[in-house]
Amino acid sequence: MGCTSGCFKCFLNILNTVYAFFGLLIIGIATMSLSQAPTAYIIYLYVIGVVLFASSIIGCCGICQESVCMTTTYGFILLALLIVQLFGLFGNSFDEEYIKRFAVEDVDVKWKQEMVERGAMDKIQRTYECCGRNGPEDYVSIGRTTLPDSCYPDGKTNIPYFTTGCVNAAADEFLRFFSYANNSKWGSFAITALLCFCTFYLVQRFRKERRRYTYHY
Repeated sequence: MGCTSGCFKCFLNILNTVYAFFGLLIIGIATMSLSQAPTAYIIYLYVIGVVLFASSIIGCCGICQESVCMTTTYGFILLALLIVQLFGLFGNSFDEEYIKRFAVEDVDVKWKQEMVERGAMDKIQRTYECCGRNGPEDYVSIGRTTLPDSCYPDGKTNIPYFTTGCVNAAADEFLRFFSYANNSKWGSFAITALLCFCTFYLVQRFRKERRRYTYHY
């Protein structure tokens, strides 16, 4: 195999190794956040981590073994990611109101549970550093005489409690997250496109090497 193909193999394997470790790191963070972060975040982290790790392993194995089948599979995974990213770049963007509605769904569900079961809001209030659905006054409206410990920083009831409602806090957090994702779209698209090109180039080289080997032997 030529020098160019060898460089592509090294380049892809280095990136795949980094992506595999990054995928494992994300899975680890999601696992450690099971009792703290909202369900939507945990599911998102697991999906991203598993996709990164699994695709990286397929890519490394295919490239190291010069397997046409595995490398092609990896290439089509990258192509699928590329198409999804294209929809994100040129498709209709989510407006702020849509993102806010998505963000507060979990808060609404937990608040309804809190009204019949004390402690249902604890995880959300600790995560977003907030209190009540719209504010601490919500607890007064449902007949609570004291605020839960999760309304206080680190559960310390001798210091001022959080005054922001969890609906606004969750919406702000989701908007901040989508803003970061939007700013990194073009960079992610460029890297994925480069990986996709290199992968399908190697597939063609592997096929040529296989035909050459078959011809000589």
